[in-house]
Amino acid sequence: MKKVLSAIAAFALLVFPACTEEEIQNALNGGEGGKEVAATGITIDPYSAEMTVGETLQLVATVTPENCTDKVEWTSLMEENATVKDGLVTALKEGYASIVAQAGEFQATCRIAIRGANNGSVTGITLNKTALQMVVGQSEVLIATVLPENATDKTVSWSSSNSQVADVVLGEGYGADGTVVVGGRVTAISEGEAVIEAKAGGVTATCKVTVGKGSGNGKIEVTEIQLNKTEITVVTGQSEQLEVVKLLPENATEKTVVWESDNTEIALVTPRDATVDGVFYKGGRVTGKNPGTTTIRALAGVARAECKVTVTSGGSVTIESLSIDPASVSLTVDEEKILTAVVTPSNAKADITWQIDNPKIAAVGSINEKQAKVQGLSTGKTTVKAIAGGKTATCEVTVTGGSGNVAVQSITLNKTTLKLEVGQSAQLTATVLPENAHDKSVIWTTTDPHNAYVNGGLVTGYGVCEATITATSVSNPQVMATCKVSIVAAGSGGGAEIEAVDLGLPSGLKWGSMNVGASKPEDYGNHYAWGEIKTKTSYTGSNYKFGPVQYSELSMYSKYETKLGGDKKTVLEAEDDAASVNVGSGWRMATFAEWKELREKCTWTWTTRNRVNGMLVTGPNGKSIFLPAAGVFESTKNRVGSYGSYWTSSLAEAEGMAHAVDFISSGKDKALIGRCYGLSVRPVKD
Repeated sequence: MKKVLSAIAAFALLVFPACTEEEIQNALNGGEGGKEVAATGITIDPYSAEMTVGETLQLVATVTPENCTDKVEWTSLMEENATVKDGLVTALKEGYASIVAQAGEFQATCRIAIRGANNGSVTGITLNKTALQMVVGQSEVLIATVLPENATDKTVSWSSSNSQVADVVLGEGYGADGTVVVGGRVTAISEGEAVIEAKAGGVTATCKVTVGKGSGNGKIEVTEIQLNKTEITVVTGQSEQLEVVKLLPENATEKTVVWESDNTEIALVTPRDATVDGVFYKGGRVTGKNPGTTTIRALAGVARAECKVTVTSGGSVTIESLSIDPASVSLTVDEEKILTAVVTPSNAKADITWQIDNPKIAAVGSINEKQAKVQGLSTGKTTVKAIAGGKTATCEVTVTGGSGNVAVQSITLNKTTLKLEVGQSAQLTATVLPENAHDKSVIWTTTDPHNAYVNGGLVTGYGVCEATITATSVSNPQVMATCKVSIVAAGSGGGAEIEAVDLGLPSGLKWGSMNVGASKPEDYGNHYAWGEIKTKTSYTGSNYKFGPVQYSELSMYSKYETKLGGDKKTVLEAEDDAASVNVGSGWRMATFAEWKELREKCTWTWTTRNRVNGMLVTGPNGKSIFLPAAGVFESTKNRVGSYGSYWTSSLAEAEGMAHAVDFISSGKDKALIGRCYGLSVRPVKD
């Protein structure tokens, strides 16, 4: 064998006379003197990318030194989204994937965002109105249409050129097809002009708003009404109750709703709330008369809402028996209780008619298909009857004197002080006691409506000021509660307080109501690199606090390093915890195990809240938190609105990685992500 190698070397000397015999021998042995040369570092190009489902992308790994004998091994950490072979990546499914190239002990990662095959950029945006004439106190919703339909991110942001004249926030309205859509709710604050701008993907549309005094009689008309259903089917002779679920603005001076039917030969509707002979008839009760299709309309102020009604002859299931639960009831004057008609068989559709023998003692009225509300009027006894399908059921009612209306005794607010920056909002919530108070509604007022505006308890800062927000009982105006509000300049440190939400998890851990850096649950908040406590304009390996992502054995991470000679720390200390430092008060980042509990013990539902996409996470006790899809921050922000990525406080075993949780619209999963990248942080409290 030695003779063969010598012969080859001799031949090589003839062909390559500039090479020494030793150099040729080394080349033939694959390294210096036949020795293996270990990798001292590796980089990957590109280190991040975007792909479309079905596309392929060739990644290139560069290993140092050049004569390294270690082979490059490729791995996909999310093979369901993307596969890799010899650096060639194939995108399979919308979402994210981490592609790892490893040489010896060294790794490099490429983070890939994968979008659906038909996604594209925004090319246009239009508004349903380009001009509005309004009066102080009036509200109206502008609807934006973003093109094309398959745009990648159709998120619309709203702004006003003069929010002290006309403010705009997210609100629900109706599209051209009658469906509920989220738009920009414009509220007239004071006289003047303002321009409302809607922006999506760098494309804008505007609406000029002119605000006047109005009629001068203080009348504020209803401008928006919404029903619980937009389409129903009823059988001839049977009924279904339509409900008004939204009537805006809240300070409208006249909220009477009138109902009408386009064709009373097909369907009838109770025109308005009324009590006749002690029986309460609720407006909006639709009764099928003859087969066909018609429209039921609810009118209030300048607003209207419609419901398509289809009446069928249908077959019916005969009612075998009918009873009322409870069979007897005792109540005091003005007290109300619910009665339920129990129909056998349960699938029999019963058109219940409620009657009362003595309307001077008590009143009864239907509230839905099989329930009614009975209210005591004066002392005595009477009988309530439920009639359906030829059957009659009774309930004996006894009314005692009692104390009449149960008055409101106290109101407490969830906050007594509040600090906000200009442009931020926070929700105040009123708790009215006792629980059985007759009328628990409250009126919200502010001492400075121009700078500290309140609507339904939602406080929004428009200018620097000190103000008092008051919640006053409608039924007992002497009872009220207040909150002192400070509105400070933007960027000066205001912000809503994070609330600890008990989701009923086995560990008892409480999760924050919003992200670190957010002013409300729907805000994206700040992005942080793992172990960093300050925000940056970009997040790359070169500006990572504890060392570059790509490193050699002589350049290890300065902290949280498990390699030989490192500190062996695997969980963030308080001084490096973005939640502990920026929120304080016992808040911290959740560990990998605590995020696992949230993933496995809660229900995750992709939803949109105030025009912000994200996951609604509902705990075992029914309470929930909202995780906005804030994207990931590398050299720029990526996939905002379609992807969420949240840090845990736990270091991963894979070099340069920390544990995180990723989610898109189709689901959520654990993830390994490079420590240098900017992710969202959701705080927790023990």
